[in-house]
Amino acid sequence: MPNHHREPAPEGVELGPVAQHLLLENDEIKIWQVDTPAGETFWHHYHDFDYVLFHTTEMLGAVYHANEEQDHIWRSRLEAGETLDESLGGWCYEHSVNYIPGSGFLSPGYANLSENTFTAALIEVKRARRPEQEGVGFSRSDALVGMPARTGSVMLLENDRVRVYETALKPGECTRSRNCLDTAVYVIDGGKVRIHSLQASGEPSSQEEQRSSVSGRWLEAAPNYSLENVGTTAYRELSVELK
Repeated sequence: MPNHHREPAPEGVELGPVAQHLLLENDEIKIWQVDTPAGETFWHHYHDFDYVLFHTTEMLGAVYHANEEQDHIWRSRLEAGETLDESLGGWCYEHSVNYIPGSGFLSPGYANLSENTFTAALIEVKRARRPEQEGVGFSRSDALVGMPARTGSVMLLENDRVRVYETALKPGECTRSRNCLDTAVYVIDGGKVRIHSLQASGEPSSQEEQRSSVSGRWLEAAPNYSLENVGTTAYRELSVELK
């Protein structure tokens, strides 16, 4: 774990991990599933690692235990039956993606004020930063917000630390080939896929996998990489390449 100085948590608040469900962990990454039902709150948590957060649904959220006065305001308005809007909190939009550097900061808990469960993929990067990556700061992309998932792979965000793609494939479709770096994969909608790449000898290689929805995968760097949907249902994933 990075040697960060953690700011103290407010007295009496609940502390927990960065998300509810850890799907995969190795020496390089952690892949989490965020899953906060309507009307429920999520605990305060520390961010020790750089991470990518991708919203798979939207949510109107309000900071929880930011201070007593703020909590009282939004709770009172909800109890009074007021319409949910931005004045009660802030919107997290589906398809929005954020890169946030970890520094041991304390992220406040939040309340899900929406009528739907909020879900998101959270990928922590455990790989140590190189000196030239120390200055990589916060970045966000809303390029696909409000739009249906496109066929193939769409790059959502890139900086000197990561490259983030969303891939959506109908049965029989295949992505274009690219040289793929070490990659954390969060499977949104699972299915049967075939991975195409080149071996060290230069010979082509292919491998089929049945991937479950809401699962994590780790792929080592591969030249001439492409992904084909060989199943009978639509397939969708988020992939985070580590630089």
